[in-house]
Amino acid sequence: MQTLSSHNPLILILALVTAAGAAGAAYLGVYVARGKDGPEVRKQFGALFFLIGLFALGGFAQLVLTDWAGFPAGHYSELFGVSTGLFSFLLIVAGFLLYNDMSLAPLSWASALIGLYLLQGARAVLAFDLTRNPPLTFLMWLAAGLAALGMLPYAYVGEETRRRLAWAGVVVLGLMTVAAAVTGIAGFYGHIEEIVAQG
Repeated sequence: MQTLSSHNPLILILALVTAAGAAGAAYLGVYVARGKDGPEVRKQFGALFFLIGLFALGGFAQLVLTDWAGFPAGHYSELFGVSTGLFSFLLIVAGFLLYNDMSLAPLSWASALIGLYLLQGARAVLAFDLTRNPPLTFLMWLAAGLAALGMLPYAYVGEETRRRLAWAGVVVLGLMTVAAAVTGIAGFYGHIEEIVAQG
């Protein structure tokens, strides 16, 4: 009889999504929207996003290479695995570009396409009633998809419009952060509780 794995990489991934969302909202709200987005600020946040992306790669590897659930969970590995791989890619490349004070414009096209995948993830969560809290998970995927899509206009508009878009980004990333944090914190405790109950 298979039992729940002693480690759930989804918790790590949700914590990283929470961290990235909070950092992204802070970057947009405190700096970009207020016109204080200088090279030094971009370098600091670029390094942070790059490192979060690297850690997320570890979660991606665990999801696709291990029997992390303790039972067949292909639909969750697909949903979270693909999304985590795309999340890692975006953060690593965006972090590199920001750190080197380069334009996000080339990445924004890939980001917009990735946003469509994330929106399909949101659709799948509701269509197949996935996770213990489908509405909250749907909100997280929806916000992540909108944030990824939003990078395309953000990269090409003028500075004044970019400041206004930054406030919209704060709202979207804020929703993603809250959804990821609530899900991750509850899942962290719940997973420990289940393991203890097995013991």
